[in-house]
Amino acid sequence: MINKLFFWGFILCFFQGIAQENNSLSTLEQYKLSTKLKLNYIPVSMPKNIGNAEGIDMDLGGVHYLVSFSPHFYGGINTHAALFGNQGGLFTIGFELGYNQKLFSNIYLDANLDYGGGGGYRALINKGAYINPNIGLAYHFPQFNIGLQYSHFKFYTGSIKSNSLSVYVEIPTDIHVSKYQKSNQTYSDLNQPSAWNKPCGKGGFMLKFDQYFPFGGTKKDLVRNAEPLTNTLYLIGFEYQKYISENSFVFIHTDAIYKGLEAGYMDIFGGFGYEPLQTKYVDAFAKLALGASGGRIQAEGGATVYPAVGLDFKVSSHFTLSTHAGYVRALDGDFEAYALGAGLKYIGKTGGTYSKYHPNQKAKKVKTQGIRISAQHQTYFKLKRFERENRGPIDLHLLAIQLNYNLSPYFYIAGQTAFAYEATFLKDHERNKIGAGGYADGMVGLGIYSPIFAKEKLQLFAESFIGAGGGAGIDTGEGVIAKIKVGSYARINDYLSILISAGKVISPTTSLNSNNINLGLSVDFSTLTSTFK
Repeated sequence: MINKLFFWGFILCFFQGIAQENNSLSTLEQYKLSTKLKLNYIPVSMPKNIGNAEGIDMDLGGVHYLVSFSPHFYGGINTHAALFGNQGGLFTIGFELGYNQKLFSNIYLDANLDYGGGGGYRALINKGAYINPNIGLAYHFPQFNIGLQYSHFKFYTGSIKSNSLSVYVEIPTDIHVSKYQKSNQTYSDLNQPSAWNKPCGKGGFMLKFDQYFPFGGTKKDLVRNAEPLTNTLYLIGFEYQKYISENSFVFIHTDAIYKGLEAGYMDIFGGFGYEPLQTKYVDAFAKLALGASGGRIQAEGGATVYPAVGLDFKVSSHFTLSTHAGYVRALDGDFEAYALGAGLKYIGKTGGTYSKYHPNQKAKKVKTQGIRISAQHQTYFKLKRFERENRGPIDLHLLAIQLNYNLSPYFYIAGQTAFAYEATFLKDHERNKIGAGGYADGMVGLGIYSPIFAKEKLQLFAESFIGAGGGAGIDTGEGVIAKIKVGSYARINDYLSILISAGKVISPTTSLNSNNINLGLSVDFSTLTSTFK
């Protein structure tokens, strides 16, 4: 029965795509978004004799994706991770609002406020919420900007509070989009003059599975008495690649453990890749990644390097089966492991009608692809903690980011990540009054939309996710969790919607079974994808 439903669902997707074919691409409106990719570094002073803190400073590294929505104001999302010190495994997710103003020549005032959730050792961060205001100066070069700011970083329900000077570099870029209502339309007449007649960009999304084989001085955390860690670790992750030349790309990926160690280990990497061999059926690649990792292993700095080599086997013009082997090594600690992995990668060419590196190669047709990116507040009710914690259940409040990528008007794939920032204690005993900052989850899933109704203002949806989550004593076993949600989008304008949903969060390997409600704001738009064969 389930197989039949999936079959007819994809048949519906196929015929719906054919039904909405248009002629000239010149009729599709185009809008430009000014964006910035920002990397920053913040030194954070640490307290003494609280948790594992010994007064050793923590160095935080951050990645921000920012969008300008006026000449002076911008906003976006970010993540930070501990790099050096002894707080490896501390990760955050945040939402950012900023203001910049030209002072003279190429010098700008830059002020922003970052608020989010995350953490590592609960004794230091408690419930997980942090605040990070910054103010300083930036110098704008033709291709990039650099900045120096005075930064205040504080987990305001915990013990970390620091003032310091931070630095950053950011790379401005532009992306071109159209209205979400124009998604799932196909254009085959590409000969008319159009704002879309420009080179395509190439990028890839990959669902990946890794196995780490630890060796050397790798150890578990103090909960496990710093025992040697020798068993295989199984991780699930997601990677985004952006090609900067015909055979080289930059990428970012993140993983979380789902087997081999108690839930809580995760990593995030960014890096550079090169394809020395490209053939009709297979590409060979080498990658070098730098990032951060930690959680449930011996306290270390966090900074990690991950070189790898591999092969991409081309299943179709859009999909490849990727395999790789590599070596993972802490730069400020003893963790090291060999790595093997595989993934399914989707490759798309977007934003134009001909190849950037072979201008004579013209797209056969193009299609508008609907995308929704939402910032959400999520609540998990009555979450159980590990029995060894001897603490009562809690209601956990999380900040989340979710991306929906439409396959058709009615079906989509989705990815989401959520970090705890607040908790409600359900029992009065003092032992229960410690938060779950440091809990995080990451999931991928499938969803279905209803037709839009109520004067094109409302759209119902149902979605299911599976992934990994854990940390902060929440009983997810080794980390496998699932989520089912139903809800509705209410459109505010052509680019913004409010969403509300409810569902269940469960762990198939433990007794965790929590009701869940979510409220969020979604940015909706469509992008152009090109087909060359």
